[in-house]
Amino acid sequence: MALSDFMPYGAPELLEGASPRMARSTFTATGLVAAIVCCIGIVVANRHVVPEPVIEIPPDVFNPDRFQVLQPPGKPVPPVPITRFDGTFKPVHEETPEPPTIVDLPPVAPVSPVPGNGSDEVRDTPIGPVTSDIDPLPGVYVYTDELPQLVRAVKPNYPDIAREAGVEGTVKLQLLIGLDGRVLKAIVQPKGSVPMLDQAAMTAALASVFTPALVNNRPVKVWVTQDYRFRLH
Repeated sequence: MALSDFMPYGAPELLEGASPRMARSTFTATGLVAAIVCCIGIVVANRHVVPEPVIEIPPDVFNPDRFQVLQPPGKPVPPVPITRFDGTFKPVHEETPEPPTIVDLPPVAPVSPVPGNGSDEVRDTPIGPVTSDIDPLPGVYVYTDELPQLVRAVKPNYPDIAREAGVEGTVKLQLLIGLDGRVLKAIVQPKGSVPMLDQAAMTAALASVFTPALVNNRPVKVWVTQDYRFRLH
């Protein structure tokens, strides 16, 4: 039985012509690659190459005699003396340093920020105890071991004009407590004023009595805050 009996129609003819077709394809592809390489070589050979510029440096560019020193008219430039090293070293005598002088400076009390205004402003006011003849400034913190305590509270009188007008609110005061615990001064805080009730609150505050603030068991003057609430009912 022949081989063609097991193959479809036309298969033997294709097998017989496979070798010549393969040879022709290989030859054609090789020629095409060679032509492309030749074209690339011709393009590269004809490309214009820009030569790099050559900078020539004169041989005497670093010669100091080429430069001319400019000087103002009538004022010649004095020559600069040059001292050449002769190769010898001179010993340097060590000097005994003088002992440092210690000066005792007076102690400086620290400063404190002003409370209540929401800023970092610092006043040059000491935090230590305040003497009897100096009143601390309002809003300045004064260090104390014991704060004043309210001993006798005086209830403020409700002004008739404010009651008839239906005015009520809270008056915020700052009180300066003296060495004996009595209220020396009373001022209204900037954001704690009720105009028709301020005077009544200040009158009641000045009649109140506190225990004095103490530092090392000594009384000092300090400022404290006190609120007075006025209600109609």
